[in-house]
Amino acid sequence: MASDPHKPVLLLAGALCLALVAAGAAGQDANDQAKEKAKDQAKEKAKDQAKEKAKPASPIYGVTVPDGLRDWRLIAPALEDAPLNELRAVLGNDLAVAAYRDGTRPFPDGTVLVKLAWERMRSPDFESATVPGRATTVQVMVKDSRRYPESGGWGFGRFVDGQPVDAGQHETCFACHEARVSDRDFVFTRYAR
Repeated sequence: MASDPHKPVLLLAGALCLALVAAGAAGQDANDQAKEKAKDQAKEKAKDQAKEKAKPASPIYGVTVPDGLRDWRLIAPALEDAPLNELRAVLGNDLAVAAYRDGTRPFPDGTVLVKLAWERMRSPDFESATVPGRATTVQVMVKDSRRYPESGGWGFGRFVDGQPVDAGQHETCFACHEARVSDRDFVFTRYAR
């Protein structure tokens, strides 16, 4: 039996064809997977946008309470005397924290500050301590210079029980910040180190 001198070449060519077909199929699978991932991401983005539109928004500014804010970092606590008599905690998103830490002013667009407030009450367990009682408000500031040029680049929202308060109360937000802290980019809260 004489060996066919073309057999190794034919085997190699056959193997190469199979490899190319497999690579083409793998490439097609990767392409299909990428398309599927892009579709999934578009669906998620559309869901998020619909959810954001469905959330209660402040009059005048259209600001909403951010999702996940209870996982944000503390900027500073505060006590408010009578007549409000509140304990407060100001939280910030990552941009806010970085701006405070680095001393960046004005705050960059995308900065979000949230003030959580509760009635102050004496601790039932330790009489000299004050603890949070009933939640009173959630107040939100969003920095977006293009969207809010008339209010120093800030949008405001004040919420009670998850619902925005009336437009009249929102009309006072910027005037108060402008009168008292215009030199600090209209932000009252100082970073507690």
